[in-house]
Amino acid sequence: MIRSRLAFVRFLGAGVIQDIKARLPWYLSDWTDARNYRVVPAIALIFCANVLPGIAFSLDLIETTNQYGISEVLVSTFMAAFVFSVFGAQPLTIAGVTGPITVFNKTIYNILMTQSNPPNYLHFIGWVYLWAAVIHWITAILNWCNFLKYVTLFSCDTFGFYVSWIYLQYGVQVITRQFTGGFVSAAVAIILAILMVVTSFIFQKLSEKPYFHRVVRQFIADYGMPISLVAASAMAYWGRLHSANVLTLPVGGAFQAANGRSWLVKFWELDGKWTGIALPFGIILWILFFFDHNVS
Repeated sequence: MIRSRLAFVRFLGAGVIQDIKARLPWYLSDWTDARNYRVVPAIALIFCANVLPGIAFSLDLIETTNQYGISEVLVSTFMAAFVFSVFGAQPLTIAGVTGPITVFNKTIYNILMTQSNPPNYLHFIGWVYLWAAVIHWITAILNWCNFLKYVTLFSCDTFGFYVSWIYLQYGVQVITRQFTGGFVSAAVAIILAILMVVTSFIFQKLSEKPYFHRVVRQFIADYGMPISLVAASAMAYWGRLHSANVLTLPVGGAFQAANGRSWLVKFWELDGKWTGIALPFGIILWILFFFDHNVS
């Protein structure tokens, strides 16, 4: 009995230790080997692919709760990328905002607003994140990721379909918001959306064709998405299209939280009752992260 317990203790955190030992010899080279030009287009691509979906998904939270802002989304995205790459022993991993997490946060807000005496949303969601963080630490220490060997491909494909459908559904939903501004605004928004998709697709296909010099094809492959983004954004201000008054992001001051509130959320001031209620939501959030990072 004692030996079995000691054997269990010996393997506490074995997965974390194994990851660190595997990456430590290459940790420095992961950074020094990046001193070449190929990093520049990768940064541009990852920036667009990471920040833009985060802002798009967070738009729902910004408009629904009125307690989030673009600054919070950008800062949190930077913090996640920085901490994960520097301290996560996996500097090549990309972390960012995903659709299921945003939908979950909005669902929590809707549930709280149905209560007769709802708590402060930011305080409550802070405890949800804290509970989820604690469970994540327990997961890593107890090597619960090993249970993934029991997850079938059906679960993987189902969750992948769910994430993809959210991206597709939300893309259409963002465009439909333009219809509140009139027909002209909606028509211009649809044109810009099609322009963004078509130009990105054309650049991708041209980079695979032998129509241009290799250097030109490489440039198109590297900067096709950023160029499409800049072109579609600039088109909204070109000529008479500017008079359509297409709806834009609700932005505030530089490096200011929403509604001028403090950046520090005093989640510890939440009543004990709501602190306990936040635990089940933290477990659900942990499940979403567990599948999102390990399965999809």
